[in-house]
Amino acid sequence: VLQSQLRHLIDQTGFSMAQQDVRYYLNGMLLEITENSLRAVSTDGHRLATSVAEVDTNGPANHQFIVPRKGILELARLLQSGDDQVKLVVGANHIRAHAGDFTFTSKLVDGKFPDYQRVIPQGGDKFMLGTRQELRQVFSRIAILSNEKYRGVRLSLTNGYLQVMANNPEQEEAEETVAVDYEGDSLEIGFNVNYLLDVLSIVSSEVVRFTLADSNSSALIEGLDDANSLYVVMPMRM
Repeated sequence: VLQSQLRHLIDQTGFSMAQQDVRYYLNGMLLEITENSLRAVSTDGHRLATSVAEVDTNGPANHQFIVPRKGILELARLLQSGDDQVKLVVGANHIRAHAGDFTFTSKLVDGKFPDYQRVIPQGGDKFMLGTRQELRQVFSRIAILSNEKYRGVRLSLTNGYLQVMANNPEQEEAEETVAVDYEGDSLEIGFNVNYLLDVLSIVSSEVVRFTLADSNSSALIEGLDDANSLYVVMPMRM
């Protein structure tokens, strides 16, 4: 695998790792090797990020293992952005990464990672396309007046428009409307604004697509030009 590929996988997904969750297997990243691909998945139970890259593999075609958070952060620090190769060797309870100028070893987390495919929502019938930077700016401005503890914002979708609202215990309110590409039934849904901002700051496409079903279902977010990375954010009751 190229160092730049592995670095990209970690960059695209690392922000969704849990930090000090009692479900210790979430405090790390799932790496899944299938035939000619390497997939990274991370989730803290409220959101999920996954990204896949084409790589040369040999060994068992379907192998999953969890690398602890500290190991992932250290590996990301060591990886260069160029086309140098890094070789991953996975044992029963260790992973080793060999590159030209370093060898990195980490213990693996012994645990069962959630079935990420079941977390990715299927069947959402409402699609919103928006400009990544514009959405990011709107969410950033509205976030200032959201509740400091819960960080909730309310999204209200109507034909052609997204209205974003927040209020806090001091009775301050913020509301902004932005033009988006959306047709369909009106929808109101709440999210933790930090989770939306995290995704919008990591996606490289200029246009992002939100796939939604109803106010109780997770949103699927992806960059329009990048079919390799997917993001899921669970809704919040507002």
